[in-house]
Amino acid sequence: MDALAKINVKKIGTFIVFMGIIIASLFIFNRYFYRHEVALSDVEQGLSATGTIEATNVMASFKVPGKLEKTLVDEGSQVQAGQEIASLEDQEISSDLVSAQGAFNAAIGNALRAADAVPLTSQQVESTIAQTQAKVAQAEIGVKDAKMSFDRATELVKSGAAPQKTLDDATNAYNLAQSKLQEAQAALEQATSARANVTIAEAQSQAAQGTVKQADGAVQKANAYLSNTHLLSPMSGFITQKYLEAGEMLNAGTPVYEITDLTHPYVNVYISEAKIGRVQLNQEAEITVDAFPGKVFKGKVVLINGAGEFAVKKAINEQYEHDIRSFQVKIDIPNQDLVLKTGMTAQVKILEGAK
Repeated sequence: MDALAKINVKKIGTFIVFMGIIIASLFIFNRYFYRHEVALSDVEQGLSATGTIEATNVMASFKVPGKLEKTLVDEGSQVQAGQEIASLEDQEISSDLVSAQGAFNAAIGNALRAADAVPLTSQQVESTIAQTQAKVAQAEIGVKDAKMSFDRATELVKSGAAPQKTLDDATNAYNLAQSKLQEAQAALEQATSARANVTIAEAQSQAAQGTVKQADGAVQKANAYLSNTHLLSPMSGFITQKYLEAGEMLNAGTPVYEITDLTHPYVNVYISEAKIGRVQLNQEAEITVDAFPGKVFKGKVVLINGAGEFAVKKAINEQYEHDIRSFQVKIDIPNQDLVLKTGMTAQVKILEGAK
């Protein structure tokens, strides 16, 4: 009996241990499962998303065609906005500028001569015409009065009421009045002819001024072409591609360099419309990449696209449900040490309550 009792005690003990292990396993499993579910819930409800690190880049190119004379920077070089980075041969354009400048100087000389050829201004001519017209009108009145005196003297002499001298004096006065009228009319004709001459001279002067403006435009155009033989960096950044070498021919708009702003990369992520109301501009974000395990990079929201993109969830019931759209959110990441590279996959967590 003692041996049997011992065996039973051992069996009970083993059973108890076994049950304890099972209970402990269930407890551990449930706790792990609970934590896993909580973690999944946090991820599902949190503002987390995955994107790719990108950077702003531009293609630097000349506005004019030509032969590439020299390149001043190479791949990997850092450049500043407005810095000269390449140039074209400019001998032909320089010659065109000299020719344009000569034509401009000649046009100025012609314009000055044409201005000197204008005898009077239109205002002066019209004033002279008005004055001579007044003199003509006054002379006509004088002729009319002299004619009346002549007619009266003629009748008086015929009737013997006045001597012959009275008629002679009236005749002389009448002739003199007619002479003054003829002189005034001649002056009016001369002033009227001067009006036409001034109009022609002014038109020639205006045409000469137009030639000056045209020549000046040619000078400015040649200067612009000459300026465009120098390629300036359109933005600050790093040379990430160099497409041409000195001596190569190129057309206007042919890319010479690719310039990328590596110090301010960004990540575009997409947040569902159910969560987008929790995202605000300048909201802080944490970014992690596989290349640097455990390291967290700080960023901030710089763009929230107002237009919805693709659907993150499709409706299965048209009557009661609708597609849930996503919205683009752009995260700016300071990268002064250049450790982040474009193309890296980034995990983004937008921090709520931080701004």
